[in-house]
Amino acid sequence: MAEPYRLTASEALALMKKGDLSVEDYAKSLLSRIKERDHVVKAWAYLDPDFVLAQARKLDQIPPEKRGPLHGIPVGVKDVILTKGMPPAPFRCPDTK
Repeated sequence: MAEPYRLTASEALALMKKGDLSVEDYAKSLLSRIKERDHVVKAWAYLDPDFVLAQARKLDQIPPEKRGPLHGIPVGVKDVILTKGMPPAPFRCPDTK
């Protein structure tokens, strides 16, 4: 198997459905790649790896028959969207604070 961060969403989903890849292992691979490259890419204004891993562990506990079609696939949230537990972006438009 390729390093999980290299998988497409479809490939990762298929492996998770078969039980060959956990959501936690997928998240760890993605976080590792972000840590390795974000100093160049600068894609993340805020990222909480501990929260990501805690959520991944919770998702791994859900029985396969109760999982949704995108179960375990991460989504980045644009910094102009207010989210609980995340600090506001320092460069956000004053109207959105």
